Amino acid sequence: MIFFTPLETGFTIYSKSGCANCTKVKKLLLDKQSFFVDISCDEYLLEDKEDFLSFIKERANKEYKTFPMVFYDGKFLGGFAETQLYFDKLLCFGNDDNF
Repeated sequence: MIFFTPLETGFTIYSKSGCANCTKVKKLLLDKQSFFVDISCDEYLLEDKEDFLSFIKERANKEYKTFPMVFYDGKFLGGFAETQLYFDKLLCFGNDDNF
């Protein structure tokens, strides 16, 4: 199976159905008027879960098995809490060089 690679510009969210934090992170990004692409992983998890988790591990440079999986400009941020923290830091520092 071929997996969608995180974008080099903007946010890429790997999400799954019924995930409350996936819904929260998408709302956060909409509220912040941030460009994002949402990748539904339901099929990945049903068809090839282990390869998908290996794919994420390679891109995140760590094992990560919870949703959402958020990348910004191709770099792994984490989940909802880490994405919220990213925006909190932007408010404090005024740019994303400090993340």
